[in-house]
Amino acid sequence: MPRAALATAVAAVTVLFGPGPSVPPIEIPATVTIPAGPFLHRTSAEVRIGTRRIDPPVERLTLGSFAIMAHQVTQEDYARCVADGDCLPAPTDPGMLLPQTGINWSDGAAYAVWLSEETGQDWRLPTDAEWLRAAAERGFDGALGAEADDPSERWLASYRAEVSRRGEADLLPHPQGHFGRNSLGIWDMAGNVSEWTESCDEKRASSPEGRLIASERFCGVRVAQGKHRAFLVDFVRDARSGGCAAGIPPDFLGLRLVHDLP
Repeated sequence: MPRAALATAVAAVTVLFGPGPSVPPIEIPATVTIPAGPFLHRTSAEVRIGTRRIDPPVERLTLGSFAIMAHQVTQEDYARCVADGDCLPAPTDPGMLLPQTGINWSDGAAYAVWLSEETGQDWRLPTDAEWLRAAAERGFDGALGAEADDPSERWLASYRAEVSRRGEADLLPHPQGHFGRNSLGIWDMAGNVSEWTESCDEKRASSPEGRLIASERFCGVRVAQGKHRAFLVDFVRDARSGGCAAGIPPDFLGLRLVHDLP
């Protein structure tokens, strides 16, 4: 976004959230190194054979080495970007040590650009596969295991999965470390704040033998990861340009960035 346009947008959003608080200078985020190697990834694509939806296939990928933030981006972290005029204001709490939520995908991408300029490291949002690789045992597979020709079987499996998650609802934000570390030493993976990824929504048509017939990606919808995989619109704040994607970002969406390693 051009600087002049961003400045106008910042002024408009500041009316909603008020001026940002003063914050200390940026520090290099703590990271955990994820080594390069093979990874079995259940793709995030929606796959159909004809009109029948099936579980996405598990694909063997080779991922490069990358560093991932040990913690989610906090409100204090994000406020530095707002103070510099490179990010739009977002809701904050007095302590500002809670995960930054209420941001859309573009906010996350803008923060990555700003942090890259501040630190000299090439930060970006992780792909769905990278996030799951870093989540380790906390990753969510998402397969329903309902491949019957009767679509009602899959609908019932999806309904049961949704019902089972309702008792897990935790709507209050928590400070860093509340959900502990995973086996790789990364904090709060799959807690109650989901995280944006770089990956776009994808639709695939497959043959009964599993051969890919057609594929289409739609980047107006992105993959978010956490306790489960979700597909979310960009939540464009400007109703004039946002169309069906216009809206205020919800308070359960945050971010955690990565950068590539040699």
